[in-house]
Amino acid sequence: MGAPAGLKLNYAFNNMLGKFFLYHIHLWWTFLIFMTPVMDFAFEVLLLFGRLGITFQISIASDFLALISFHTYCIYVYAARLFNIQLNALISLSRLFLGKKKNPLRERVDSCQYKPDQLFVGTLLFTILLFLVPTTWVYYTVFTTFRLLLTGFSGLLARLRLYFQVTPSKNNMTITLWMTMVTSSWGQTWKNCVIDTIAYQPSIKWSEILNSIIWGQLIYPL
Repeated sequence: MGAPAGLKLNYAFNNMLGKFFLYHIHLWWTFLIFMTPVMDFAFEVLLLFGRLGITFQISIASDFLALISFHTYCIYVYAARLFNIQLNALISLSRLFLGKKKNPLRERVDSCQYKPDQLFVGTLLFTILLFLVPTTWVYYTVFTTFRLLLTGFSGLLARLRLYFQVTPSKNNMTITLWMTMVTSSWGQTWKNCVIDTIAYQPSIKWSEILNSIIWGQLIYPL
């Protein structure tokens, strides 16, 4: 709750957000302490399932990663929602200076004549929000970075599990193959080898991820 990189943050707002997030971290550690016996038993059960193969072990590792990082995900959601609300509020209030307002019924921006008291209150709210955004942005940047790292690692585990699922295994039985040479790309050949019962991982849409980061929208698992 200091001044990272020399940024001059709003002291009261920074102190409030810091205590709020620290309270959730403390609450999460308290929950882990009380649930330690249950988690020890669940961990032993998961180890038994891990003997079923490498794909089970990867799935267990992915679920365990999501469990131990649940508190960071909650804080990320709080910071992202707050940052998104502030951006939308600034955009809406900025229309005051242009004499515009959004018409939600027709999904367009129309002209509007504001009264002096409306302009005064709107300008005051715009100024307050504008000076609070850097404080929110610092927390949002930190926890969005954590979210990207965890999401990227979880996506890597999911694709690694898919790779092991579609990789052919050794078979001692006699097999007769009827093959026909087909000219195709390596990517298309990989897709054709995926078994129908296995869910294929969708491609990563980097533009949507970048748009979500800029506007404070939630980033979902890859």
